[in-house]
Amino acid sequence: MAEPRETEVPSTDLPLPGDRLIVTRGHDCWPASWQPDRSPLITDLHVQGDASALRGLCIGIVGTRQPTPRGLEVARVLAAQLVATGCIVVSGLARGIDAAAHRGALAAGGRTIAVMATGTDLCYPQAHRGLLREIRRHGCSVTPFLPGTPPLKHHFLMRNQVLALLVEAVVVVEAPLRSGALSTAREAGDADREVLAVPGPVDAQTSQGCHKLLREGAGLVESAADILAALGARAPLLPAPPLPPEPPLPEHAAARWLWRHIDLGGCGRDELRREWVGDERGFVDGLTALELAGLIRRLPGGRLARSIWTA
Repeated sequence: MAEPRETEVPSTDLPLPGDRLIVTRGHDCWPASWQPDRSPLITDLHVQGDASALRGLCIGIVGTRQPTPRGLEVARVLAAQLVATGCIVVSGLARGIDAAAHRGALAAGGRTIAVMATGTDLCYPQAHRGLLREIRRHGCSVTPFLPGTPPLKHHFLMRNQVLALLVEAVVVVEAPLRSGALSTAREAGDADREVLAVPGPVDAQTSQGCHKLLREGAGLVESAADILAALGARAPLLPAPPLPPEPPLPEHAAARWLWRHIDLGGCGRDELRREWVGDERGFVDGLTALELAGLIRRLPGGRLARSIWTA
């Protein structure tokens, strides 16, 4: 969840689907877990879309705006798993992990909430105008700021606080040590919300913030079932998503060999081809079979990465 770049201007050319209203303390849609002693200065929330989403079991998924392919896939799948159980996915509309969480929830037919650092009539980053429209069609946007408010640096700190107070748990997927996602996690811990983190490779900068949280007592997340288990009595009626089965690998020697050699982080196609001892036709047929099965993704630079199998 990042602070703005000085060269980028928030978009004002934004169709505004859904109802717009101001939700105050005592309103039917005011989050039940947001008590008056938490951030007493924030008394109004400007909401656009389906404000009833604020009363659902909200789970925050946050992380760096410069994620790895692995992080994007993990955020997407966690969001899809959570909405499958009836949860609402909340994030900050930023590039990277935030956007992947929103899109994962939407693609799975669920609801998601975007917490904004601007007024409702602006969109930051402007590249997410289409995403924000979809979020408002299938959930809502929330901001403590009046219309016309630009994305100033200190507004992102307040955005993080609002996000932390809206949810029952915050999950950090990837974050360096200096990260807005860690700010959100700290706000969540101070507000007695659950704080959880996804572990990552020990040599990756994007894992350092998550590992710091884990050392400090955050819950470890491998799937959405870990998140629901951490909530305990706060999620009594929600079934944990089942553990994913083994993926249905194609009956093809090259496809099975490639599956063993490709990971979530991505591998170079040319490097894989050099290691494959068979012919070019078999290699291409194996890749095609994995792609048709939805088991791998093509990344920029001719790299290939696994998808997390969830069906």
